[in-house]
Amino acid sequence: LVSGEEICCMLPKEQLAEKSKLLRLSEPMLIKYVPHISAKGISDYIALVKWVGFTDDKIVSVPKDKILTICNATKLFTDRYNKLKKISNSNQRLPDYVDRELKQNDHFEYDDYEDIKEQLREFEEYAKMPSKKFH
Repeated sequence: LVSGEEICCMLPKEQLAEKSKLLRLSEPMLIKYVPHISAKGISDYIALVKWVGFTDDKIVSVPKDKILTICNATKLFTDRYNKLKKISNSNQRLPDYVDRELKQNDHFEYDDYEDIKEQLREFEEYAKMPSKKFH
């Protein structure tokens, strides 16, 4: 999208009239890149979260001029998306803002969580620099 967000979704066969400036998306999910620190280094974990969290609508319409690219996902990514859609459709409650903070055992399977937090604190000084690029 022109906003810089990356989403994945299905395009329903039933679209609006061809002259419409809107494109219908089925169950869009936002692609989030989450840093993952391990003994091997830093990598990204790709997470999928509900894109429009304030509605139960399955179909969301977006202006066509806000879309930069449309492409097909890999089979592995599509399978993961479909699995997460099923979980999302089970009326799972969206966490409150406070609940979204990482807790020790919620999202990571690390044996030594305190070491990970210390490593992240080391990057804090770099984040305060004018250039946010790490080399």
